[in-house]
This record gives sequence, structure tokens and C-alpha cells, in this order.
Amino acid sequence: MATLEEFLAQFNRVLEDATTNLQGPLNDERIKTLQTTESLPANNKKLWELLSRTVNMADQIVQLLQPPAIRLAETYLAYLDTKALFSVVSHNIPDLLSSGPLKASVLAQQSNLQPLRLKQVMRVLHNNGIFDYEHTTDTYSNNAASVLLQKDHWTQWHRWVSLYGDEFYDAAKGIPEAIKEGETRSAAQITYATDKSIFTYFAEKGLQEKFHKALGAGAVAQAPGMLADYNWKELGDAVVCDIGGGGGDFITALLRDNPPMRGALLEIQPIVEMVKPKYSSPDGVFADVADRMTELHAGDFLTKIPSYEVYTMKWCLHNWTDSDVVKILSNVRRSIKITHRSRMVVIESVLVEGRSSRVWRFGDLTMMSTANGLERTESEWIKLARQAGWVVKGITPLRHAWAAAIDLRPFFTVSI
Repeated sequence: MATLEEFLAQFNRVLEDATTNLQGPLNDERIKTLQTTESLPANNKKLWELLSRTVNMADQIVQLLQPPAIRLAETYLAYLDTKALFSVVSHNIPDLLSSGPLKASVLAQQSNLQPLRLKQVMRVLHNNGIFDYEHTTDTYSNNAASVLLQKDHWTQWHRWVSLYGDEFYDAAKGIPEAIKEGETRSAAQITYATDKSIFTYFAEKGLQEKFHKALGAGAVAQAPGMLADYNWKELGDAVVCDIGGGGGDFITALLRDNPPMRGALLEIQPIVEMVKPKYSSPDGVFADVADRMTELHAGDFLTKIPSYEVYTMKWCLHNWTDSDVVKILSNVRRSIKITHRSRMVVIESVLVEGRSSRVWRFGDLTMMSTANGLERTESEWIKLARQAGWVVKGITPLRHAWAAAIDLRPFFTVSI
């Protein structure tokens, strides 16, 4: 039997060979598969399953070979990753690098930052795979990750960094108190000393637009997988009502990608008023699909749902407790028009173990800390659906998205 040293020497050779292949003959295919683009190539489900499995196994190997104290340190010091990223976005570093590489001294000068301090922050980030750094010339450049943070990039991920690295970062301070037995307030409510929901609090503090722009950006950034990997085409010219549809980004993306489809949106009154000009104004950002938006409903999905044959609900149910989710799903079930197309497509995380779904677990803690909500496992979704009169026909992973499409059907139409 080989010693650990002999095994690791052999294992290093395997890893070196794998790195050479991924950076060499397989590089173009790797980039094409993983890069963030507005349209995605045909979905190779087996390839994506292998990608997830490989990432999970690689992380397991790191855990097996990393000293436990280092593992602890990387976790309790991870707040510095967040603030480092927040800092470079705040100071427009990705934008300053948009025209090409810059020496560290020049980048500091153009950003009006201390050269030494900027270098300390950038050292953390480029070792995390965000930005490239050339040691011989002391030069920084954007890479596939940092370019996503440019203010003019179509994904607008910089909005998520600004929200999560600031207001949501602060909200997490309340987690230790929020998890105590008998505590009913969320971490955000504890941190911000309020009994109001995070949505109401943000609105009163003038943060509603920032919040919804970030969520809308997330919908746009993750839309390619959401649009490509679920079979929306089979809905034809159905009217799809997006429940809790926020700023309208998702339903608009659906309509643009599926020309026969028509849409509707259900939101609370203030959000509906914010959304209306996007469709009604001649120069509105959604004016191109205004003729296929049948209605903008002002209402409350906890009480009444307008009647349609198809519903979507994206990143809403994770805000609510199990009893509330059953109530919401039951409301939709009572309102749905029964046709051969009847369904409710829920876009939410489905928790699984492993490194490849780590972001979803962070989402779970985010829901806990901001809304007293949670993400759920497949078995939990199946149970909640059954209690509300639905069956889960299928769960479709969505590429480049922190969610899956959970296809709910009224139980007696599941075979359609």
C-alpha cells in the first residue's frame, strides 16, 4: 500500500494533467459551457451532472487534505471576502479595467485609492479567481468573473454585490440572536431594531428601488437558463400570470423568448405603480411586449389569486413559512383554470448536499436572516405541494441559475 506521500505525488501528476487539458485542448469547450451569455447552447444534462459531481468531489478532497484549523479560519474570515468584493465594486475597479490591463500603481491612481491597500484587497480577490494578476509586470486585468461586475454588463451583478455586501451584510449580524429558542424576529429585524418586514423597512428607508433593481438584475442574469432549460414552448399562447413578479423582469423575459405567450403580473399596489410605466410608456423598457401583457393585478396572494391556466412564481415562496406556502399554493390551486396546459412553475432553490450547490445554502441563510424564510429540499417541496392539492411532475435544474423549475400540476391533470 502506498504511503500518503507517494499517493499525493501520483495524485499531483493526475491534477497537473487535468489542468493542462482544461487550459489547453478542452479550454474552448470549457469556456463555452461555463461562460455567462444571453443565450445558452443546447443543454447537455449529462455534462452538467458531471460538472457538479466533479466540483463536489474536488471540494471533498480539499476538505480531506486541509488542516481543520485552516478550514475554520477560512470560514470565520470569509466576511473579508465579501467586503473586499464590495470595496472594488464601490470604487469601480472592474470598470477601470474594461479597456485593458493596468499596472497596480496606475489602477490605484485612477481609482484614487492607496496603492498598498488596493493591492491587499486585490490579492484576496485574484486568489479567489476574481481578476487576473501578472506578477512579473505587477498588472491587473479583468477575467471571466470580474467582467460580470462592470456597471454596463448586461447581468448587472454589481447590484447584488452592493446590496448583499452592505444592507444584507449588516442584517446577518442578528443571526446569533435570531436563532434562539422563542425568538420570532428575523436577524434583519433585530439588527435594524424594527418589527416591520424587511420589504416595508427598506421601502420606508428609500431602499425599495435598490432592492428591486438587484432582484430584477438577478432575474435577467439568470434568465438564460430559466428560459432555455424548462419547456416553455409547449404553453403556446397561454396567458402566464407571474405571482409576486416584482419589477416584471422575469415575465417580460418569458414573453420576449416565447412570442405567442401572453402575460400577467400580480403584485402589491406600490410595486404595480412602479412597474406600469415600464409597459405603458412609449419609451418604457418593456414597451416591446406591452401588447401581450393582459393585466397588472394589484393584490395579495395570501388572500386572492386572479384566475389563469398557468402561473409562475419565482423567488417568492422561500420568503414564507411552510404553513404560509401551503396557503399560497392552495389559493392558486383554487383559482387555476383547468385545461391541458394547467400548471404552476415555481422557480426556487432545491437544496442538495455538496460544493456545487453552496450558493443555495447561502440563499437559505439569507432567507432566514432577512425574511424568516427558508430554502427547501426536494422532499419538502413534494410534501408542501401535496398538502395544497398539487403533485410535482418534475424538477428541472437550470443552468447558471440558483434555482430549479419545480413543475406543479393539479393532481388529476398530472398525466397531461
